[in-house]
Amino acid sequence: MDKRRLEAFVQLSQELNFTRAARLLNMTQSTLSAAIRTLEIELDVVLFERSTRSVALTDHGRLFLPHARAAISALDSAKSAVSPSGGLKGSLTVGMLNGLRMIDIPALAGDFHRRHPDVQLRLEAARRGTDELVERLGDGSVDIAFVGSNLTDKRLRVIPIRSYKLQLIIPSSHSLAKQRSATLDQIAQEPFVDMPRGFGQRAAIDDAFTRQALPRSVQIEVAELKMIPDYVEHGLGIALLPPELIPAARPGLTVIPLRDVEIEWTLSVVVKAVEATSRTVSAFLHLIPQYTSSDHPF
Repeated sequence: MDKRRLEAFVQLSQELNFTRAARLLNMTQSTLSAAIRTLEIELDVVLFERSTRSVALTDHGRLFLPHARAAISALDSAKSAVSPSGGLKGSLTVGMLNGLRMIDIPALAGDFHRRHPDVQLRLEAARRGTDELVERLGDGSVDIAFVGSNLTDKRLRVIPIRSYKLQLIIPSSHSLAKQRSATLDQIAQEPFVDMPRGFGQRAAIDDAFTRQALPRSVQIEVAELKMIPDYVEHGLGIALLPPELIPAARPGLTVIPLRDVEIEWTLSVVVKAVEATSRTVSAFLHLIPQYTSSDHPF
């Protein structure tokens, strides 16, 4: 099976647009179309649904995608193993969470690119948070992901970066502000500010309320964790957050610990738990500690 055709398939599956994919592959649209058609004939399946307006993966295409990525990675690793320079080639897609600053992603990506210029590095933010990133690790469209969740999936290799224990964040004018601690039952009827479903922060809190059979109403959803305190300070709801996100000099907010439950989640970098991690993935993972700083709480 020709590697160039596999690369054409993977690129088109990412772009779902022949013009963009052909440009990124440095080939003409007709050459790309021919490569995809040849691959489909070789596999005896249709990989893409095509129309004048759209391109979409078929079920066969979605099933084939992780295998195509694995085949490309294996071929690149085999070539690198016998290369005199040991240089890495191929592609690497990294999934990210919005608002993550503890890891200097631009500097990390720049360093990786300078060290391995023949690797096509792609950085993609998740719109649906950790759930989306885990899905994309599973289907092979992401090689590495930064996630905020307590993952126990044995198909994944989870490398913890920092754990967070959540506490109650309320306006300083709130009736609970003078208490030393609070319970979930005391706040169950309050309006909440939280992240959308799919994010690890939201899942950890929802699970805690479900375990105690308590209701919870999220009235404001915010896609970036660090923005939640702003809404709480303006009296639009309460929140459960890592207290590290609340600056000491913020008199409009009060932080109160929970006494009946411990809610936490962990920021981690995650890859597939395959028998042998590719050299490209390993090279990226190796650089992460150099660009992780405690200057930012998240």
